[in-house]
Amino acid sequence: MKLLKAFIRTTKLDDVIRALKAAGAPGITITQVNGVGYGYEPLLFTLAPSEIKKAPVVAKIEVVCEDDCADTLLTEILKAANTGYPGDGIVFVTPVEQAIKIRTGDEAPQSLERRKNPNIPKGESS
Repeated sequence: MKLLKAFIRTTKLDDVIRALKAAGAPGITITQVNGVGYGYEPLLFTLAPSEIKKAPVVAKIEVVCEDDCADTLLTEILKAANTGYPGDGIVFVTPVEQAIKIRTGDEAPQSLERRKNPNIPKGESS
């Protein structure tokens, strides 16, 4: 299994989500983060809350998938997130040793499959 972790412009988020869904991504986690890319001046940057807010807001997308899907999903992220300008983002691809679904105890690859559960309220996923 692989973990694809992409940091992209928030303006490209919908395009990337649509591309990943169309390519068959088993699930997507999206987080809003503040990013400071390469080239920043470390002596001028602090972790003070007032300073962090000055860092641009970017979207972090995480997808765990089987090895044979990783290249396809990576290609879709790269295509959908690209504007051709600095600041488009970066994607990290790392191995995942194990994935276990908390509710069922299923291990990969079953843990990456979505199952309907009649006990889950609408709007939540399994």
